Amino acid sequence: MGLFIGIIRKRYLMMQKSTAEWKLQLITQAKLTAQNSANNLIQIGTDYEADSLIAKKLQQRQYKLKLLEEKLDRQKSTLELQIKEYAQEIESCNSMIEANIKSSFSYSIS
Repeated sequence: MGLFIGIIRKRYLMMQKSTAEWKLQLITQAKLTAQNSANNLIQIGTDYEADSLIAKKLQQRQYKLKLLEEKLDRQKSTLELQIKEYAQEIESCNSMIEANIKSSFSYSIS
């Protein structure tokens, strides 16, 4: 019975790990997009005077993009930690599966 539970648990954890890796990839892409947008705003902002209304709006957008990048970094670190936890749990399941296989196929002669 423990063997089947271990196999089912391992499959579930592998699916969760794959989902977390996919989310991590999406966050990385979103962060790159935000960085590119911030860089574009910096280049555009140099064309305007610092006191102009457009320059101030560009600075506000840069600040919002910076906040978005920080939020994405926090989400990224959380997902990386989850992926490590899933990997450790998968290793634990592998050990449980191996132990159950060994106990199922070992014969002791008394």
